[in-house]
Amino acid sequence: MSRTRIVKGKYTKTVGGNYNISAEGNVFSSAGGQVQEKGFDNGVSYGNFERIGSDVNEDFEISFSLSKDKMYSTVVPFGILDFKGNYENANFAFNYSLLLSNVDSLEFKILNEDGTTLFSITNLPEIVVTARRLPKLSQDITDKKPKYDLSNPIKVWDWKSVFDPYNTSSSDYTKIGSYVIFWDGFDNDNIYDSSKFNNKKLKAVITASKNGKEKSKEVEFSTKYDEVDWVDVKIDKNNKKIDTTLRVNLKDGGAEGLKCSSHLAGARDETRWVESCPWDKIPTTSIIAGKPPIKVRTRSFADLEKLAIDGLNYHWGRNKNHAAAKDVKILGESYEVYANAVNTTEKSMDDISLVYNTNGSWMRSGNPGTATLNPISWIGNLISREAVCYNVGYIKYSNGWSYESEFNEDVNFKETSAHEVGHEILKSYGGTTYSYGHKGSVNVVTQSNSSSSTNYPVTGEIDIMPYYNNYIPITERKRMAAAEKDVLSLIWLTKIEIK
Repeated sequence: MSRTRIVKGKYTKTVGGNYNISAEGNVFSSAGGQVQEKGFDNGVSYGNFERIGSDVNEDFEISFSLSKDKMYSTVVPFGILDFKGNYENANFAFNYSLLLSNVDSLEFKILNEDGTTLFSITNLPEIVVTARRLPKLSQDITDKKPKYDLSNPIKVWDWKSVFDPYNTSSSDYTKIGSYVIFWDGFDNDNIYDSSKFNNKKLKAVITASKNGKEKSKEVEFSTKYDEVDWVDVKIDKNNKKIDTTLRVNLKDGGAEGLKCSSHLAGARDETRWVESCPWDKIPTTSIIAGKPPIKVRTRSFADLEKLAIDGLNYHWGRNKNHAAAKDVKILGESYEVYANAVNTTEKSMDDISLVYNTNGSWMRSGNPGTATLNPISWIGNLISREAVCYNVGYIKYSNGWSYESEFNEDVNFKETSAHEVGHEILKSYGGTTYSYGHKGSVNVVTQSNSSSSTNYPVTGEIDIMPYYNNYIPITERKRMAAAEKDVLSLIWLTKIEIK
């Protein structure tokens, strides 16, 4: 199906004469009298009206502008619904009018900031809808959108099928009338790249041709991200592949449990310097043969950084490389999603530290994220560290000392990194309660398991964000993945504002 749609209308019937179009898109006679007053906005008329002109006239006029309808002021790829299930527009919309005469062909294109062509098409749409039926179409969209269900929220719905009953001849747009051109942001290779719309100035151009004569109109417009600026998405419809780029800000949180200190000990005449090291506190009964305490850091910051990036890419990806989460479904089609995390300070998430910890108490990881007006968010930032902790070697738990191997902690650290960074994603899409409440599985304030928490599923994928009543073995962590609706939220977070 074509990625460009046109919604069509007609002009009020008038007595003969020549016609001009004002800068605002209003039609005037050669005597200066306005032909169309009611409902004519930026070249598009929505009333009950008839065509003017004919094929006999060799001359023609066109008008072209960006739609000022609030419904089309933002764009979300695929029209993915927001967290509360509200409608999101999936198309850029442009008003186009043709009068005095029909034309032979019409070309529509979008130019990048540097003047290169982002999208171009001649003989535009497969779907043409009369403009006077737009109010009914809008009502149908509202009526047919799935009702929001908290227990089973739908993020993608078949809004395109709502247009089908309004479809008319695809050749009609070269005839006198008033239209709305819809473009979904995909280029001629069927690729949507959100980075091409962040802080960009683009240009739309329409060119009408008749008997070798051409007339063009263009409109400049600006685009930028409306929600966050730390994620980009690239959607390849032909190969059914979605790449997400996540910009994270991972900082070196240093190491705990390796630094020895010296202090004076003994009576006045026998005072001496005594060295004290963290591993001295480990009970000899807890030392395992062949596993001495760690005295030199075994994972550098670069090592932890790579583990965290690998964890994000694996657990927030849904593709053939994952043990359980293979794809997302969009309008019945399967798309593989690949996460590509980048550690940077530019246009990145709130910073989070990576801490190496051994020979002491277990350190809890946390990521309250950027403080918001929500009071719970402020409390979270006060009481929770923003860090992912690598607990290795001899670690003290509430029930005593235990030994954690590098192999097991590598697996755990990858998953924990994906979980903690995931809080920023959930918070940006669904709000503080959705994030801090671990999707309803814990009390938002105390972080204790709620009545809604369950055991982890014994088969299939395991949602990486909730808390579970039972411990997930290291061997099962490979099944942990960001849920489909949360991965789809990354696409929603690239929402574009148009001006």
